[in-house]
Amino acid sequence: MSNQLSIKALKLINYRCFEQLDVTFDERMTVLIGSNGGGKSAILDAIAIAFGPFIGAFDESVGKHFSSSDIRLSKVRNTESKEMEYADGGVELVAKGCVPGAFANSFELNDTWSRRLVSPKNSKTTIKDSKDLIEYGKSLQSGVKGGSAEVVLPLVAYYGTGRLWHQRHHSDRKLSRTSRTIGYADCLDPASSYKLFSNWFEYWSINAQNERLKAFEKSNQLIRSEFDDFIVSVSGAVDTCLDISGWSNISYSLSAQEIVVRHDQFGELPVKMLSDGIRNMIGMVADIAFRSTKLNPQLGSEAALKTPGIVLIDEVDMHLHPEWQQVVLTNLRKAFPNMQFIVTTHSPQVLSSVRKENIRVLGRNSDGTAIAEPPIDDTYGRESNLVMHRAMDVDPSPPFAEKRDLERLINLIDSGLYDSEEVKALFDKLKQSLGASHPQITQLERSIHRQEALKKL
Repeated sequence: MSNQLSIKALKLINYRCFEQLDVTFDERMTVLIGSNGGGKSAILDAIAIAFGPFIGAFDESVGKHFSSSDIRLSKVRNTESKEMEYADGGVELVAKGCVPGAFANSFELNDTWSRRLVSPKNSKTTIKDSKDLIEYGKSLQSGVKGGSAEVVLPLVAYYGTGRLWHQRHHSDRKLSRTSRTIGYADCLDPASSYKLFSNWFEYWSINAQNERLKAFEKSNQLIRSEFDDFIVSVSGAVDTCLDISGWSNISYSLSAQEIVVRHDQFGELPVKMLSDGIRNMIGMVADIAFRSTKLNPQLGSEAALKTPGIVLIDEVDMHLHPEWQQVVLTNLRKAFPNMQFIVTTHSPQVLSSVRKENIRVLGRNSDGTAIAEPPIDDTYGRESNLVMHRAMDVDPSPPFAEKRDLERLINLIDSGLYDSEEVKALFDKLKQSLGASHPQITQLERSIHRQEALKKL
């Protein structure tokens, strides 16, 4: 992926909750974790702003920019109302990554570009320091207009927590049926719906059926058309990511006039009737595959597999069962092997599926400076409670009412006072409230048995 559009590092200055933050990204998968309000979503927003000049270079696309609310509020005025002031100098980002040329033999591996909003009164985000990124977009636009099949358009897409199948605020403006760059429409809007995908999937399906009928009438044979290839590109990605759920074979039902999926046990159902978790995964994966296919129709049925790009996903575990959370990143990488994914999560199940080198823990060092560093301990293949404790710095045991008594019992037994009256009383009390089969109760009983056995030696 060294010669594909990607981001390697990002510096944020006076951006929202960060006075300054430096964060690096893996070329394939980066998982951001941290407490609520720690800045995970803010980093995804900043990456989208970093690539705004690239998307804005295309005729039918709109880039993303800073707003005055992105400028960090830092100083407290000397007034009774304690009003905040914007940080001096405005907000700035500096990105480092790979900005290729329009063709494979022309690229810059370590390009750096920046964007800035000088003050809340200046509504324009600078693009002058993003020249290479803009020129790359324009060169691709020119190649597409010239009809070059060599031009592979990289996808940049952002999926926020507002992503749901039923949300449809996308404009119903008439879309060009031939423009490849329509794959960039609303791609940096984290709350965009999947209606654009739905419209195009319906269009492809109807045309695929018409082409098959025409071919059959002429030659009495069913000949596969490019529309069939486009559908295969999308359905293959969806099947990969939905494998654990049992749902597959996304298609457009001509009789029901809506998108459906199939299940060996439940039959064929409209996507809108499925659970939030399944609907959300279908919509997001299908949208990535659709955009890849629309951007690069020359790749046919392999468009989803071969299209490069950057995909941002906020709360990748949203609405998913823990079993699905354990495989969601693996499946995304299988479905889109040439994409760079940058995601956020609160799920230890997700973290257990990647190595610590892929994780960035957002926090503060001893002097209060914001940092984004890999966890100290490995996470890959570890149990969720260990990941919570070692990587997320969270006690796996919730703060239940009996926790103090349990901790007292542990200390007494570890001190060798397992046969004291207090230990017996605490055991009776905790077995009554937690149950005799509670893991920590049974573990303490085994500890007592070991101590008793050793005492007899």
